[in-house]
Amino acid sequence: MKKLTLLPMMFALAACGKPAAPENPLDAAARRTCMNTIESRAIKSVSYIGDTPSPVTRGANGQLEVSLKFSAKNEMNIASTMIARCVVSADGKTLVEIAVKDSR
Repeated sequence: MKKLTLLPMMFALAACGKPAAPENPLDAAARRTCMNTIESRAIKSVSYIGDTPSPVTRGANGQLEVSLKFSAKNEMNIASTMIARCVVSADGKTLVEIAVKDSR
């Protein structure tokens, strides 16, 4: 009986070690474009929050949308946690729009 209760736990642990699926090149380009914009506008250091990237969605006109949660320090060295929502061109290389807000 104990073997049956351990079996589901073994499968759950085995699933944890699976590598993540490779990211689509367009998604990676859109994410990088958004990150570059955040980093260029930051006053001080930027660190991204989360182990897995948020999914990139496609708008009706082909543009890519990505949201990134990050922490950035201001000129007084105080960190704030924010969320940026970027709209990027269909090729992932040009920022169309960015909106940043506090994540509180």
